[in-house]
Amino acid sequence: MPEVTRTLTPIPIGSAAPALLDALHTAGVEPNGDQARLLLAQLWLETARGTACNNRNVGNITAGPKWTGDFFRPIWFTVDASSSPHLVDLHDKMQKGQAPSAFRAYESFAHGFGDYVSQLVHTFPSILSAAETGDAAATATAIKTSGYAPDAPPGTDRSLSSLAREFEAAGVFALLPKVPAPVEASPDSDC
Repeated sequence: MPEVTRTLTPIPIGSAAPALLDALHTAGVEPNGDQARLLLAQLWLETARGTACNNRNVGNITAGPKWTGDFFRPIWFTVDASSSPHLVDLHDKMQKGQAPSAFRAYESFAHGFGDYVSQLVHTFPSILSAAETGDAAATATAIKTSGYAPDAPPGTDRSLSSLAREFEAAGVFALLPKVPAPVEASPDSDC
């Protein structure tokens, strides 16, 4: 697995949204609008709204020992006296196996989005299921408990919800169906 230079590869919303949708469709996932917006919101949190994406790795997917593709090292891989305390802490965690030491690098955004969706489908299906409900809190819980980001900060649910609302107001994924409203039992039913 060849190490490559960490390269900033920002992506705007106008490119990210259709790339995510293409990757979902290719994987056989037919998302509703709420699910697509929550998944895009997760990627927006991972990449600082697309501005801090490196090597087209939109999901910040780590490169473990079984990864055979290209990889890059995180900024905390090497620290020095000028490094921030945050990076020194991440470096220490990396040394203890508690933080990643490498991330996957992709030759195109199509590959980056495709691998992100493949990871959701095969390794983290609870994230897909939670997002399908349109519930940001359930999605945040799945992100944390599935192992995707066990260190997800408090307030991730509010951040996901806020971004999803922002995307909806901007018409992102407007052509996709919304999550059906739950059917309430009528007071006259025998249930």
